[in-house]
Amino acid sequence: MNGAVENGYRKKLMVKNSHKLAMGLGDFGYSLISCTAATYIMTFGTMAVGVSGTLMGIAVAIGTFFDAISDPIVGYISDNSRNRFFGKRHGFMLFGLILLVMTGVILWAVPLEMSMIGKFIWFAVGLTLIRTWNTLYFTPMSAFSVEVSDDYNERTTIQAIRSVFYILGMILPVVAMGFFQNKYTVYDEAGNVLIGGQFSVQGYVDFSYVAGSIAIVTTVYLFVMTFSNVPRIRQRQMLDEIGERKKSSLKEVLLGFFNVLKNKDMRYIIAGYSTAMVAATLIITLGFHVFTFTFTLATTQMYFLMGGLLFMTIGGQPLWIYISKKTDKKRSMLIGLGLALLGCIGLLIMFLARAGLNNFIRENRLGVALMLPPLMIAGMGTGVLYSMPLALIGDVVAKTKKTQKEEKTGTYAGMMTLAYKTSQALTQLVAGVALDLIGFQEGSHIQPQGVDASLGWFLCIGLILAISGGLLIFSRLKIDKEEITKILEEQSNA
Repeated sequence: MNGAVENGYRKKLMVKNSHKLAMGLGDFGYSLISCTAATYIMTFGTMAVGVSGTLMGIAVAIGTFFDAISDPIVGYISDNSRNRFFGKRHGFMLFGLILLVMTGVILWAVPLEMSMIGKFIWFAVGLTLIRTWNTLYFTPMSAFSVEVSDDYNERTTIQAIRSVFYILGMILPVVAMGFFQNKYTVYDEAGNVLIGGQFSVQGYVDFSYVAGSIAIVTTVYLFVMTFSNVPRIRQRQMLDEIGERKKSSLKEVLLGFFNVLKNKDMRYIIAGYSTAMVAATLIITLGFHVFTFTFTLATTQMYFLMGGLLFMTIGGQPLWIYISKKTDKKRSMLIGLGLALLGCIGLLIMFLARAGLNNFIRENRLGVALMLPPLMIAGMGTGVLYSMPLALIGDVVAKTKKTQKEEKTGTYAGMMTLAYKTSQALTQLVAGVALDLIGFQEGSHIQPQGVDASLGWFLCIGLILAISGGLLIFSRLKIDKEEITKILEEQSNA
């Protein structure tokens, strides 16, 4: 058996393809619930339910910030778990997903007769719970997906597979939501939406039932298929304890988690990832607002564009794996972010030419395909952010383990998401406040003059600044591939 201990020698940990698939499917179910909320909750709240942008921004930010704080705590607890049956990861993964499914259904069933403050509280509590269950699953899963293999390239492959399924979980709501909304949509003679579309409350509710059912199936499959790894991870945990590896108390973790930033490599990874992912947060938070009011697209057209963008995030994964193997993960990151920047510049050009573009699309509905290339390029480039940063974290953990003799995989994964989700919370809050400042009218099909332009400027400039910042920060990262490969081989044979 891989990972067994024979005569004091620990075999190199490798992963079966069926287990890689199971990890991917687990992320698919997780993403289906989590990303549906992340992608649509601002649209749902401001356009369908009628909550102000500021209140929705605060509700989303509360949940996201609580999620960020809980990451290092769950990472620490998972690292030090000694459960005989579940091991140190699988219990968190299983119950996190089950609770996520339950809350994911309840969130969309907001009573419409409640006051705006009541709806705000509903969203704030619901999103906080969803984010809590996100952490309960994702942080231990991220640590498990790193520690389950000792091979430099296989670790990258695992993260790429997980990314593909995670992004599929983002794509499915974008592709399918239109079908659920159109069931309740009424059009006028000119084809304009009178009732329904992005304003269809019941469409979101119906989709939550389907998403929850799929997530339950993938959760069971993940747990059953990967459970055989529990003894392997437990053996490694026992060897670490025999080797008298240093352990930190929870108090030390809570008081000193910012010490992670003393590691220069981690500092650049955390800062670069958090900055670049602001772009993803912006497109998710305001993308449908911009497509609806700035580019005046029909529901099916905007889903077509968002689907193309997300599809290319998957299409780029083999390229990032190939570049990483031929060169290193840093080079893969820089090339990906460079492509993303080109795509964002292309989106800005489309925005500046929106008057003629909108007229052309209005007369030729298939003309929306003209908007697809820049978005696909941006999607392909940003796809690198869904696989390489966590793979890079695994490299930093390997170096740290060599020098400090300390198991911190879950903690490091938690620290990275702490910074990212903090930036995500702030971005969502700023976006929500910005909607009110530019005069966006919640729950209305018609917006005041100037709102369309303000939405476009805010999104395009924000995307370019975020990707440029991430590109600059990652360019300063210094992690040597040969050094990491040697360390991983030494640790495998230790």
